[in-house]
Amino acid sequence: MLHCFRFFILFMAFALQLMIPSNSNIAFAHSELEKTYPQEEETISEGPETFEVWFQDPVVTHSDSIQVFNSDGELQETGAVSVDPEDKTHILTTFKGDLPNGNYLARIKVIALDGYILNEEIRFTVKEQEEISVEEALEIVDFSPADGEILDASPQKIDLWFNQPAEITAIGLFDDRQQSIKLKKPYADSSDPTHFIVEIDEKLTPGTYQVTWYARQMDPKSQPDRLDVFYFAVDQFTPITQENTGEPASSVWFTNLGLKQVGYWLFFIGITILFGGAFFNAFILKKTCDRRWNKISLLILLFVLVGCTFIISVQQKELQSLTIDQFLSIKFVWIPIVQLILLVTGFFFHKIKLLFYFAALILSVFIIGHAPYPRYGGYITMAVNALHLTAASVWVGGLFALILIPQKERMKEWLKDVLPRFSKWALISLFAIIITGLVMVTQYVPSFTLESFMKSEWGKSILLKAGLTLIVLLIGIFQWNTVKKLAAKTINVVITRAKVEMIYSVLILFFASLLVVSTPSAAEQGVYPSSIKKEEVGLSVEISPLYPGLNELTLQFDKENIKQVEVTLSMPPEYNVTYNAFHVGRGEFKLTGNLLHAAGTMKLKVKATLDNGTTVKFPFKIVVPGEMSLNE
Repeated sequence: MLHCFRFFILFMAFALQLMIPSNSNIAFAHSELEKTYPQEEETISEGPETFEVWFQDPVVTHSDSIQVFNSDGELQETGAVSVDPEDKTHILTTFKGDLPNGNYLARIKVIALDGYILNEEIRFTVKEQEEISVEEALEIVDFSPADGEILDASPQKIDLWFNQPAEITAIGLFDDRQQSIKLKKPYADSSDPTHFIVEIDEKLTPGTYQVTWYARQMDPKSQPDRLDVFYFAVDQFTPITQENTGEPASSVWFTNLGLKQVGYWLFFIGITILFGGAFFNAFILKKTCDRRWNKISLLILLFVLVGCTFIISVQQKELQSLTIDQFLSIKFVWIPIVQLILLVTGFFFHKIKLLFYFAALILSVFIIGHAPYPRYGGYITMAVNALHLTAASVWVGGLFALILIPQKERMKEWLKDVLPRFSKWALISLFAIIITGLVMVTQYVPSFTLESFMKSEWGKSILLKAGLTLIVLLIGIFQWNTVKKLAAKTINVVITRAKVEMIYSVLILFFASLLVVSTPSAAEQGVYPSSIKKEEVGLSVEISPLYPGLNELTLQFDKENIKQVEVTLSMPPEYNVTYNAFHVGRGEFKLTGNLLHAAGTMKLKVKATLDNGTTVKFPFKIVVPGEMSLNE
């Protein structure tokens, strides 16, 4: 059956030609940057003692994880990068001297727990400056109509009060279809230079309106224009919408295809066949080795070697500033090397072959995939992933051994003897793959829709992998029924089905490699309470649609004694807005506009003021589906 193996090699070569040139330059975030000190574009009056970074998840650091350069490109001397022992998501470095006045660029390069390199750049300025008192900073004091107010009739004007004389550089009024409303030129109140009046040149129809304004201080040396947005409604609240401009074009293929993903694919194929084949020999054939299989194993071992070479070469290119010692000290480099040593040793020493192959397989869960992330379950999910890999290897490796070991003329006798025993293990493995796969999916993505899955590469890979696994399961069930009444005339049918399963297994491993290079959070969507504290007032939150752009936020309280609701939405590194929600009756409040800034995780804080004056705060987390680009 070596012609099957030759076909397999040709198929792999063709697939590699298709995929490697399509390597994308788009980098998607595998862990989000939460905040930095100093912050992006921040001006500080004296040089900081440290530069600090907070991520959503723990990261792996190295000697060049934080580098700070001045405006001349000179590297500033810092101490070693360290991880806060009380917060593994917090890393920092200490400056060895005072930073003089000037502009600085901090380059951050760390490794996510799934092995991907995260690059960020933060610019800040050190400059001695005259302190601007709170009274001198331009602030909006009041405006009319008020934010979140529902008026009984069309207003005649918009009033803005500032804390000092100012200049309005631009102002716009837009209806719920984002159409501009005619306004007259803003002018200052002759009796109060801090009060500006903007007359509305047409009658407003019922619905929600958005006011966007820009203003600056009268002092020519002042800060840049101040921007703010607020909303009001006439007669009734309506969500802000826009004409359907069509869905943005998106690729149905996978942007994460590339050399590293191909490396994972070859690695998965190699290590699963090696361990599964050794398991087949030990527990099904009851032999320590088979000469024919040893020859095939040597070729499969080359798959692992080439795959590891691809993966490590990509890592080296991304971390080329490190010395060889520093590079080899990273676990994403030395663990694959240890795996190769275990596989080569096991290949030559048959008595320890199965044990060493199993050790090499299990080491994969520490460096491949998303299970090591604490938010995905950590060690528990890693254990489930290890069982998933083991079951997949028993099935895939056993399947290849079943077809490739026997000589063609002995195939029928071989299948009659071996197939019934292997079929039991194969079905058990398939059920284990499905169960552990479902556990990991629900752990990675606790809330999702079919639409959110299809909008992410991780979700598409899961759906395709699950579909192929289901097909293989159905083939396996038919195979099991055929095996129970195996006859000479059914042998060819069994062989054909087994070959089809081999092809499907390779495709399943292909989508598994895509899962490694994609982010599960891109398929997730939902609104989650950030606190389990029981409040005297209950609140349910809905937002539609749950995608970046124009949204409608609905807040439903279980009591009606709510006087006012303030909503704050924030997202690292700088997005932070606060609005008053519209009270539409019976404990229900609504908000509309461009609320969701981008794909990723946003924080929602709701502050409700009761009729008796007390306030209740509700923290939530909003997960917006989609691929979140680095530096977005």
